[in-house]
Amino acid sequence: MPKLIKNGTTEAFHWQILRDSDAVSATDLNSGQYLIPLNDWLAAPTPSRNVGVWLAIDTQPEELTKALKNLETIAIEFGSFMDGRGFSLAHILREDCDFSGELQAAGGFMQDQLFYLKRCGFNAFVVPDDADTDSMLASLGDFSDSYQAACDEPRPLFRRR
Repeated sequence: MPKLIKNGTTEAFHWQILRDSDAVSATDLNSGQYLIPLNDWLAAPTPSRNVGVWLAIDTQPEELTKALKNLETIAIEFGSFMDGRGFSLAHILREDCDFSGELQAAGGFMQDQLFYLKRCGFNAFVVPDDADTDSMLASLGDFSDSYQAACDEPRPLFRRR
């Protein structure tokens, strides 16, 4: 079972991922925690706290803006550690769309990217069960300070003096 690194701690990943409409329609979404595709979530008559959105890396953030006020959890799936679109999507969700809920990074990212994922707005990371979570937690603080402003620190270094 994967683990979730969230706000500096490790916990079990309890979300079930339903990747297609058939799986969503065949599931009682009122019992358990589910991450479902955006189109299925938008079609749901009453979104609830136990249902979040599972985004593909190529999702256009404009599709989310009308739904964000009712959404508490978004997971962005990285296909590869070389694909930076997840970083951009997270930044857009936090800065332009004012999303304040849980933003999970999942899939093909590397431990070396955790610090930068956090700077872009991710506050939760889905990691494999065999991952060294202590080492990954330490990677969230790889650098003591950053010059640029970002989601985790909106003021540049020269404004923090």
